Amino acid sequence: MIDIAMLTCDRARITELAITELHRRTTMPHRLIVLDNGSTDGTPDLLFDLVYNQPEPDRIDWIEFAPENNGVHWGHNTLLEMVKTDLYISTDNDLVPSVPVNGKDWLQRLVDLMDEHPDYAAIACRPHTLPGQHGNLFDDSPPVRDMGHVGAHLRLMRTEAVRAVGGWRKHQNPGRNDEEKWICGQLRKAGWKVGYARDVRCIHLWGEPELGEDSWGYKEGSDHGHRAIWPPPHVFNWDRQGVDWETCK
Repeated sequence: MIDIAMLTCDRARITELAITELHRRTTMPHRLIVLDNGSTDGTPDLLFDLVYNQPEPDRIDWIEFAPENNGVHWGHNTLLEMVKTDLYISTDNDLVPSVPVNGKDWLQRLVDLMDEHPDYAAIACRPHTLPGQHGNLFDDSPPVRDMGHVGAHLRLMRTEAVRAVGGWRKHQNPGRNDEEKWICGQLRKAGWKVGYARDVRCIHLWGEPELGEDSWGYKEGSDHGHRAIWPPPHVFNWDRQGVDWETCK
């Protein structure tokens, strides 16, 4: 059993798709915990509906709502308090995992990598795009690529290692991606490595169109923030992933 801790804030349609595909593509036993960080666009109603009014009500196992946005550091620390498993997934509400490969889903493959690499405290899925990085980043890479920091791309973490370094910062809005740089920096200071899985992939639903075949990252830069673009446009061929953008079913 692995806890999956998802932090949500707005982008209701993308959140619905992320949870639907997570439920569909994860076969390893898991518990999905969702914390909504002060959404104002109807996301709380959507999450409530997924828990209580769907044919498969166990899609979300534990849900909490914050009355206002308290920042991503607070959100990740609050989720960390809810985690009960030795390893857990820390993720945002805009990631779709890959389909199972050779009978193993993305989660089992990440757990296997963590078992094989005891010096790593965090291993994230390889997203189809990384801001500021070129597509050849993983060419000739080992199964886990050591990085300075990794995003919450369905990121598997050692729970006690995260708790031992004190978790995330205690202030609210320090700037974009500060939460990832902070927690990974703290883990690295404690002697751990963090990295991306070369062969365990995910789709990051926020993207920009017309990037060109050789471009990774976002057309207008990462400082523009996440936007609810529907469907998420990108040069990546979404259709081959079997995602139904209209129904999220």
